[in-house]
Amino acid sequence: MDPSSAPSELQIIALQHVTKTYRIGMGRARIREMLPPPIDGSVARIFPRWWTKDAFNALEDVSLCISPGSSVGIIGHNGAGKTTLLKLIARVTAPSEGSVAASGRIGALIDALIAFNLDLSGAENVYLVGAMCGLGRRDVTARLDRILEFAEIEPAFLEMPVKRLSAGMWARLGFATATALDADILLVDEVLAVGDASFQTKCVHWLDEYRERGGTLLLVSHNLGFVQSMTERVVWLDRGRVVGDGPPSEILREYARASEQRDLDSSVGWQGRGRTIRMHGLDRWGAGGARVSAVHFQERQSFDGQGLDVSISYQASTVKRAVFCVGFIDEGGAELGAASSPLVALDGGQGQIACSIRPLPLRPGIYFPVVGIVSEDGHVRDRWKLDRAIVVEDDAERPALNGFGPVEVQASWSS
Repeated sequence: MDPSSAPSELQIIALQHVTKTYRIGMGRARIREMLPPPIDGSVARIFPRWWTKDAFNALEDVSLCISPGSSVGIIGHNGAGKTTLLKLIARVTAPSEGSVAASGRIGALIDALIAFNLDLSGAENVYLVGAMCGLGRRDVTARLDRILEFAEIEPAFLEMPVKRLSAGMWARLGFATATALDADILLVDEVLAVGDASFQTKCVHWLDEYRERGGTLLLVSHNLGFVQSMTERVVWLDRGRVVGDGPPSEILREYARASEQRDLDSSVGWQGRGRTIRMHGLDRWGAGGARVSAVHFQERQSFDGQGLDVSISYQASTVKRAVFCVGFIDEGGAELGAASSPLVALDGGQGQIACSIRPLPLRPGIYFPVVGIVSEDGHVRDRWKLDRAIVVEDDAERPALNGFGPVEVQASWSS
């Protein structure tokens, strides 16, 4: 979004034509990094090829304005520039070109160790983070009890060097410190991926309260459901550039479709909107004895709505008969149910089975499929949550049924 088209109200964060360049390697790359302005600009003009050698732009010509009290999600594939964007706003690093302005106190949870010195104790790190945010020692001391209570950590652990604490305790202490900073701007980058479920829930509730109090939230997460529920605007980064900026429902679906096409372009053996998924999926487990070797999806539109054809290739060693399942998980990670086959004889050690789902019983949204093999004794032999998103489109003839869940229940109506 160009600053000239930004709202007229006061902006709490403003980036104008920001580029961040990183050098690869040592030697000459390090020399270029050490040159101060305006000498660096002069050298770049005199020796342009040498200046750009072994360099890449983590962000390129990014302009962005954010209003006070906004909650903004930042999405993109790994290496798109999301964390670099937060580090620029947090003043952890400076832009190579352009300007970054942010007003107010900033709380940055860019990772579990942001601003933490591993050799210092937990208490010393809390004081250090507070000082970086403009709080004096007395102010931080007055907040220590609050921090300990939120982190659910015994006071004795604060006296230990941080390097002796677990990653979960780092996350607890880091997030708890951020809650006590009274920050005007909060930057969160996948921090909630660390820690147990109860603590994550506690953090989500606090973030909800922070938004309601008028805090400005910038959230980076690969959990699209979390982004959709926590933000009112989404910025999509790709290769360091802003390629989408708008309402979460619109941008997240465009991103899911683009991610699907990105995977299609890099896969082998696909046709149309189908995709063969081989052994590189996420979240896979099972007792063994039978295994899914590849899955092919084909999304189709017909007179009765959107449908899905699934072809599952399998290999079996010790399992003779099994049930095949195709299920779905929503953006928030909730299991929505599955289609299951009759008991199938797994003759010959390998084979293929097809499943046709007509119509797809899901309301508009983004979903992730799960395929599985369950032997006749009830043991899960292979369960594979795939990293391929399925996008269910809006029906132009019907209003959106928000608030009624993701599953479309088939029924007959009369009046």
